[in-house]
Amino acid sequence: MCSPCDGCVLTVGEINSADSTIDCVKGRSYRLDEFMLGVKGDERVHDITSEAKDHPHIGIEALLNEVNERGNKIFYSVIYLSPGDYHRFHSPAIFDAHYRRHIVGYLEPVNPVYVKHHRDVFKHNERVNIFGNWFGADKNFFFMSFVGALNVGSIKLDFDESLVTNKSVNPSPYMYDKAFSASHESGPFAPYIKDGLSSLSQSEIKLEKGQLIGRFEMGSTIVLIWESPANSSIHIEEGMKVKLG
Repeated sequence: MCSPCDGCVLTVGEINSADSTIDCVKGRSYRLDEFMLGVKGDERVHDITSEAKDHPHIGIEALLNEVNERGNKIFYSVIYLSPGDYHRFHSPAIFDAHYRRHIVGYLEPVNPVYVKHHRDVFKHNERVNIFGNWFGADKNFFFMSFVGALNVGSIKLDFDESLVTNKSVNPSPYMYDKAFSASHESGPFAPYIKDGLSSLSQSEIKLEKGQLIGRFEMGSTIVLIWESPANSSIHIEEGMKVKLG
């Protein structure tokens, strides 16, 4: 894996399986379900059957269980792009993108000083989340989130021209899903992804390491969440400046 952009590492670490949270900056933790799906626990934005609600193999807990069964862990990193940084972003690894969830929200500043003193910025801000997988026979989990910010409402994806962000008026339900393949029909998040799906392409979006995949209008934030072996080495640390690649 390489850096998807120029920026500064705000936080990096392992997902806390006890309460499933990430620190977007020190002292500002976010539930994984709220950040990734825009809902908390069983507060589904789409109607699902009572059978699915009682099914143990859905959601963040199911994902963590699957990862543990494979003997792996889930890690995360949050990278802040300042207004002066190169504002395009690239794929940090070879991975397959299965679907995206566009969560409409606010556009508060995301610079570390502001986020440190204001709660729930990353939970409320508009963002585009890409779900997929990468290496391994078990197709290990891979996730990227592009978070909008003040003056940075426009997020563009080269492989998804239907994505439109920063609208002045957004109709309910304030979440827009698009599947790139039928892979969304199975897995721990399948019950969440139902309505609003566009026609499926023939296969998932295959992204190469270093491939240009989109851009912000100015600075913003990228959140990476990935599954890898428990003994994986992470060569970045908080406060470190990173360059694309």
